[in-house]
Amino acid sequence: MFSFNDLLTCSQINIIDVSLMLHNTTAQPLREMLPSLAHERRDIFEAYLRMHSDQAGAALRNRRYVAIFIPFGDRRFLFEGFYSVVGSELRPTRKIYADPAYHEIANTYGDPASDPERNIRRRDAQEVFDLRLEAQMDELRGRVVVRSPGGRNYVRVAANTPLEILEMSETHQLAAPTPNWRNFIVSGGFLRSIPRTWADLLRQWRGIYLITDQADGARYVGSAYGEQNLLGRWQTHVVNDQGVTRQLAQRNPEKFQFSILERVSPDASVDEVTALEHNWMRRLDTIRNGLNK
Repeated sequence: MFSFNDLLTCSQINIIDVSLMLHNTTAQPLREMLPSLAHERRDIFEAYLRMHSDQAGAALRNRRYVAIFIPFGDRRFLFEGFYSVVGSELRPTRKIYADPAYHEIANTYGDPASDPERNIRRRDAQEVFDLRLEAQMDELRGRVVVRSPGGRNYVRVAANTPLEILEMSETHQLAAPTPNWRNFIVSGGFLRSIPRTWADLLRQWRGIYLITDQADGARYVGSAYGEQNLLGRWQTHVVNDQGVTRQLAQRNPEKFQFSILERVSPDASVDEVTALEHNWMRRLDTIRNGLNK
């Protein structure tokens, strides 16, 4: 069996000095988005790396380096990078969670463990780790897929955990898999930092969409066409602190959930798209019992 420890040895790294961090969060869409966050949103990803449980923190403090892995399908992990553990310090919890990155992780990416209010209530101070991405093994970032070692602990000792390598790809795979348009369901907060590959798809697609306010279930049907198609129209709804139509302007866009009801041809006329939009309004009854007033 060829293991990740063999790669460490080939890179002249002593495995005794290395911890393994195998992030295995079940929070969604955080779990699905971690590859894209690691590649496109380093501010969010590095904030996520700074905070750990007491047990994981103890393991990190005892070794110079940590190899970080993120979920990649069922019982598999993708190598994200090799980091040095520069140090750690105890800081006031309120000061730590003043960083807006944690609000975004909790509310946009659905991770309750990162919620500022929750953490401030739990303790007055918390340990913060300073991890620095190293150039060593940089050419392997996003390319090495390993088998899960099983168990619940997400920080392990490399010397005791020979992770089996399942795949080594030619190019990095630090991107969230793009969903089928029928499963393209995103929040208003998520739209403000949508992965590039997802944004490119929405920019190509035009059609009829649904906004559901998660605060009370109220619904709005809209249509998107033109240069930016669905991407442009959806982002218009969330660019400010309030929605853009008379009814949506009374609501918080962070609570909006966007989905696609029907895609239409790029050659469809404005009249055809508008007719489909009004058909969906009637079918979902969003004029009389919704936000299409």
